[in-house]
Amino acid sequence: MRSRSLIITAVCGVSLLGWALGRGGLPATAAGTCPGDVGAADRGAGVTAVQGGRLVGMAPAAGSDAVATMPRHVATGHSGTAYVRDRTGDDEIVVSTPRGVDVLPQHGEAYHPTWSAGGDVAWGVDDRLIVRSGSGAERMIAGPRPGGIVFAPVFVGGDVVAAVSAAQTAAVPEDGWSDDLWRLHGVHWRRLTAFPAGVDRWTAIRTPFLAADGSVEFVVIQGRGSADRLPRFSLWRSHGNGLQRLAWLDGERYLAGYASDGSRLWNVPDRATETWLIQRDTPHGLETVGCGAVAVDPMDAPDPDRVAGTTPAPRTHREVARLDPGDPMEPALLIGDFPSQVAADVVAQQVTQAYGGGLPVDVVQGGGGSTIVEPDRWAVLVRLAATTDGSGELEEMQAMLPDYADHMWVVVP
Repeated sequence: MRSRSLIITAVCGVSLLGWALGRGGLPATAAGTCPGDVGAADRGAGVTAVQGGRLVGMAPAAGSDAVATMPRHVATGHSGTAYVRDRTGDDEIVVSTPRGVDVLPQHGEAYHPTWSAGGDVAWGVDDRLIVRSGSGAERMIAGPRPGGIVFAPVFVGGDVVAAVSAAQTAAVPEDGWSDDLWRLHGVHWRRLTAFPAGVDRWTAIRTPFLAADGSVEFVVIQGRGSADRLPRFSLWRSHGNGLQRLAWLDGERYLAGYASDGSRLWNVPDRATETWLIQRDTPHGLETVGCGAVAVDPMDAPDPDRVAGTTPAPRTHREVARLDPGDPMEPALLIGDFPSQVAADVVAQQVTQAYGGGLPVDVVQGGGGSTIVEPDRWAVLVRLAATTDGSGELEEMQAMLPDYADHMWVVVP
């Protein structure tokens, strides 16, 4: 299986992305061992994880796994447990409920099952999303990016929010260079984020989870292929049309869910023991409450595809007719959207005055295949230099125009 939890290959040349997400990260803990019960579902965590090639915590493994399989990406919901059974070649999804265990063969590489409040299950398979109702009926929805990968879906009400990678290009021959969140309503996808990425800059999204307030929290990793330093990790939240960075993280860690008191749970790597620790946010810092991989790939067992000596190519639902040249992408600030050009023009004048004419300011209309503005809506676009990721300019703009602070985005036009 090609992992979407850990990127092993470099994005461009000497990128440190693979090292930081697959080989490096936080220093090993002093103890380097799990708590006494060794499970992920102790009194503080209450989730199921994968440790030592088996499920530990709230639910036992469904059935016996053969030597050439490995469980990963386990999801615990009110209706049961679901996980990927990673195999050599095509994977399987295992769904365990009080009614029994269903083993569902997949045509491709499967990623991150998730539960809805009503008992539906969704997961990604290459560039497709599969949604299975509580009755067992399945529907397949093509992803929004031909040749990309759909992974880490989350139910938000009746919709599904999923991370989607861009397809590889002639300039960037890896599929981990540009991830964004998209929202599926019915059969239509709408892009929620537009993080900067290009020939030398990459952005990865990991471990989206539905928070108690209905927002989707997720980890963003950003770096440059030409950089000789670790990438940056940060925690973000998407709520409705709003996007907010909640915090910079002090090292490599990924969301693993939420404890019963609402505090965040994290998967934190202990490289000395090749173990994922489960740690909980406390007022005094992180507290270890268990071990095991939740929405990340286990470190203590080999990938069956790699053991077999092959890494299968993705089976895309829609073939890409040609490789995009992958021109370098320059970020921009988007303010909007607005119901009319007149409304957008008024805001554009305020933005121009705020910058004193120092940056190009455009008024743009949605439609025509635009992924950053809805059809028949208008927005203000402030174009930035290719040498920035836009985060600093976004904070400055929010401070200068606080009335529009909740309606500003970093995008790549």
